[in-house]
Amino acid sequence: MKKMLIILAVVAAIGAILLIIVLSMSAKMENELINLKYYEMDLDNLEDGTYQGRAETTFVTVEVVVAVSDHKISRIDILKHDNGFGKKAEGIVDDMIKRNTYDVDAISGATSSSHVIKSAVSGALGAK
Repeated sequence: MKKMLIILAVVAAIGAILLIIVLSMSAKMENELINLKYYEMDLDNLEDGTYQGRAETTFVTVEVVVAVSDHKISRIDILKHDNGFGKKAEGIVDDMIKRNTYDVDAISGATSSSHVIKSAVSGALGAK
């Protein structure tokens, strides 16, 4: 009986430690997402060409190349997308091209990756 209580106490302590770690990492990620940089885009004054951008958080890193032609986003290539389960967020670039802006809705189920991709595209087109 005493041995069982010790085992339960150890399991509960490990569970509590894991919960604290998960909550801490979640709070860190939330803070990093809030602090992503977004730049004003002025496509009317942007020359045709390709522009590189990068954005990252602890769990998501994105590098993009954005092509601009006739003051419109004509192509977005994702060169790097290190992510957990956010691979489907890469579909967001189609909406960005269609709407000619990085400021589009995030992909449900891949919100963090969506925001990092948006920040990278924003940086490519607006960072000076």
